[in-house]
Amino acid sequence: MTELEAINTLLGVIGEAPIDRLSDISVNEITDSALARRTLREVSRDVQAEGWSWNTDANVELQKDVQNQFPLPSNTLNAVFSPNRYPDNRYVARGSRVYDRLHRQFDFGKDMESPLIVDHLVQQLDWDEVPHSAQQYITIRAARIYSDRYVNSNIIYTYTAQDEEYARAMLIRSEEREGRNNMLWGNDRGMDSGIGYIPAEGTRFRTR
Repeated sequence: MTELEAINTLLGVIGEAPIDRLSDISVNEITDSALARRTLREVSRDVQAEGWSWNTDANVELQKDVQNQFPLPSNTLNAVFSPNRYPDNRYVARGSRVYDRLHRQFDFGKDMESPLIVDHLVQQLDWDEVPHSAQQYITIRAARIYSDRYVNSNIIYTYTAQDEEYARAMLIRSEEREGRNNMLWGNDRGMDSGIGYIPAEGTRFRTR
């Protein structure tokens, strides 16, 4: 599914005619197609922020810059640091940099050696890099939100809410197949056996 096809799905939900080219959202254009594209991108970012197998990289190395800080990639949505690797420090992503909560600063000092290892780095992908099952869920969820914001029809909302529930179930099923979950050894993302499916990697270290 292309981004144009997804936007035309949003427009079709509110009864608007399809378009043949993408709207320019870099300018403050107030049209149905521009609002649809903004909504699609907003929902895509929110869904991807959950952290899925297809947009999460493991053991990513961050290099320190000249200011003794560790900048994150520009498309970072979440960064999880393993407490097993850094037991005495609590690193979190704050803005576009890594923040040291123990010392309450971004400056790690000259004594801090590079690299800093991110256990799981969740990144926002371009639309064409998102798998079909996720595109389908994002499109239907965006269509529900779009119609609710600009049309406010209970009939349309009920119909697309049912589609959204089914699309998310298909996305989770695809995610479980990709993870190759096994009761004996866990899965390919390093989760122990018995944890099962967890969209957000941050819950991996939650005390049980």
